[in-house]
Amino acid sequence: MIKIFENFIRLLKDLDRSVKVAIVGTGIMNWGQQLTSRYDPLYAKDLGADPINLGVLNSINTAFSAVIRIPMGWAIDKYGIKKVMLLGIALFVIHATIFALSWQWWILIPAYVISSRMAPMMPLSDVICVTATEPQKRATVTSLSRVLWALLGTFAPMTAAFIVTYFGGINAQGIRPLYFLQIFLSIFVFFWIYWKLPPTLDRVQKKAKLDSNWTSLVQSYREIFQSEKYVKRWMVIRSIRQFGSSLAVPFVSLWLVDVKGADPYIIGAISTVSLIPTLILQTPAGWLADRIGRKKVFFLFTPLSYIGTLLLILAPSPEYLILAGLLGASALGNEAMGAGIAGVSFPAFITMWWEVVPEEKRGRLFGIEGIIGLAAIPASILGGILWQQGFMKEVLFIPVLLEILLLMPILATTPETVRSKQNRIEVH
Repeated sequence: MIKIFENFIRLLKDLDRSVKVAIVGTGIMNWGQQLTSRYDPLYAKDLGADPINLGVLNSINTAFSAVIRIPMGWAIDKYGIKKVMLLGIALFVIHATIFALSWQWWILIPAYVISSRMAPMMPLSDVICVTATEPQKRATVTSLSRVLWALLGTFAPMTAAFIVTYFGGINAQGIRPLYFLQIFLSIFVFFWIYWKLPPTLDRVQKKAKLDSNWTSLVQSYREIFQSEKYVKRWMVIRSIRQFGSSLAVPFVSLWLVDVKGADPYIIGAISTVSLIPTLILQTPAGWLADRIGRKKVFFLFTPLSYIGTLLLILAPSPEYLILAGLLGASALGNEAMGAGIAGVSFPAFITMWWEVVPEEKRGRLFGIEGIIGLAAIPASILGGILWQQGFMKEVLFIPVLLEILLLMPILATTPETVRSKQNRIEVH
């Protein structure tokens, strides 16, 4: 145990400065976003939104995020990740301010346009971790980032529960103070990144040579699809997951509160417990992924999310929802963090995604994530319609079926692509 702890400390010390700064800034930003992650739909509902309205709001969020990510990804390769990260944080401050000052649900529309997805700190940090780290350590370092974020994040759900309860309970009045706290934290992170993050990544020697015009933007993305063999297949894999997540996640808070009777403390306990496995298992899982392969670790842990989802649906009392959070029900996680024991598979999954292209193209791969996000637009609207019609259990369980029947078989036939510093490709 002492040896493991010593190795852990040594790994922390050896991290590239860019990685350290990105992990700290993202951890604080993530803490602020976790304050409201379970309460955004409940806040909109108390301001007058029905389930279909919630689905439309989430679709608006996804549509504009998808559009903006394409030029943002191109800008990362041309101008650097720091400038794009600062832009995203500035937009999120506007997003949180609109939430804090809204008194009707439709006023939230600009906030969903300028959404939290425009401050994608976690994927940008993943780009930094993968690019500034040796291939044989990437999954470990990506997992380590989740451990540190989870360690900080364990305090967010219960902090939110105390604040919401103190200011009036699960209603707009009780939830509103969380957004003011978000604003303060986001401004702090903006200046942290501005002062501390180097303008370039130390290990990166290559720069993408891109012109500053629309034709260049289109051609640069076309070149990725033509030259990188597995990008299209990975787009299908990510789209399946994105569709399922967007179908269920916007409505899981309604399920917890309106159907299962969860109060703020149960909601806080679910989120806190879902982070505990990350603290205990994430680093060993990342180390294992670097040794035996990313896919094997993903296939080992992910099925637990299906069991967690069944428990989420069938829970006879609110207390059982906490166990669903521990296992990692699909709808309780998010695309960048995961949840519960099943969530420790996500760093291995996302490392495979970033390794599918060489370092000088990862900004555009970030932009391609926006194209993938288009799959979520019909999903959220469909989820709202099904929810309104009473098909609540189906909304929560469809993502599980999509992963079992489609995602898993496709991923099983997709090789892992690990790129060394010389961009040599090793296929496992």
